[in-house]
Amino acid sequence: MSRSRKVEPEAALDAAQALFWKHGFGQVGTRQIEEETGLTRFTLQTSYGGKKSLFLQTLDAYLTGFETDFISGITAGGLESIANWFELRASSACLPEVTACGCLMLNTIVEFQGQDDEVNRRSNRFMKALRGSFISALKSAKEDGLVDPNFDVDAKAELLLGISISLNVIIRGAEDNSAGAKMAASVATMIRDWRVKS
Repeated sequence: MSRSRKVEPEAALDAAQALFWKHGFGQVGTRQIEEETGLTRFTLQTSYGGKKSLFLQTLDAYLTGFETDFISGITAGGLESIANWFELRASSACLPEVTACGCLMLNTIVEFQGQDDEVNRRSNRFMKALRGSFISALKSAKEDGLVDPNFDVDAKAELLLGISISLNVIIRGAEDNSAGAKMAASVATMIRDWRVKS
């Protein structure tokens, strides 16, 4: 009989999240989960519902952190907050090491290709939150008269959404946040140039 191990749930979830973030869902086996998280196979099944359920829990934790910490600052600050957000995304000094593997949700979207309803619900939540933060910040800038009256908020928000996806692909491909630095700087300049000249 295997010896039971006491692992704090939050620590186990964090370790599992990092594992899935680096390798994806399909490339991670049960033995690897045991080794990286300290969970036993029995605990993985009885307390977390198995590998798939654990994975979904890591996505939920990621989304909560993404919404409350990573994009919450975009909404209130207008153009400058968006520009700063893109610059931050390509800064190795300001982000955890695992973010060099790209964005956990975007990696998951690519891996599952819309074939899993539970993942799709989380993917939709992610896209809605990111798009919504851009729209909110751009609307604020427009209401404050910082951009041209004909500025198309929805079109620009879609542009920023696409750029953020591209930026994470570049970072994931290089496994280095700073690989996106030039792109992030260019995007930040573009965003600041949307401001009307006084």
